[in-house]
Amino acid sequence: MAELAIEAVDGRAAALLAELHRQCFDMGWSEEELAALLATPGASALLATRGAEPLGFLITRQAADEAEIITIGTRPEMRREGIARHLIEAASQRLAAISVARFFAEVAAGNHAARALYARLGFSEVGMRHGYYAGKDGPAEDAHVLLKVLRR
Repeated sequence: MAELAIEAVDGRAAALLAELHRQCFDMGWSEEELAALLATPGASALLATRGAEPLGFLITRQAADEAEIITIGTRPEMRREGIARHLIEAASQRLAAISVARFFAEVAAGNHAARALYARLGFSEVGMRHGYYAGKDGPAEDAHVLLKVLRR
């Protein structure tokens, strides 16, 4: 089995990222939306692959000495394999290397696995966004706002 690779990608990978996003979320973002996002200042993306097979992605946006995870996803059949952990660790290292001090993430209140992963990676809860995630077939879900301090 090929080793997991994490690489930086840009808007030229928007079609691939859109396909992965659709696999990961009920309301996937389009190729055009992702290309526009990646064209904005401070936005960057990482892609996780094994051989030629795309497994997951992470998109961040940086402003001054802060950054946030805009979206992260792992193909459903590849979840709980450490891919998201590798993506978050790679993003943390890249951001720290360019002097980002604070790294934020938001996670749905009901996504207990993701909340546990972020906690293991050094994120702590700093706030709550009530009704942040639109409910596909039900009420909106709250988001926990998480922070990892990369440097003081």
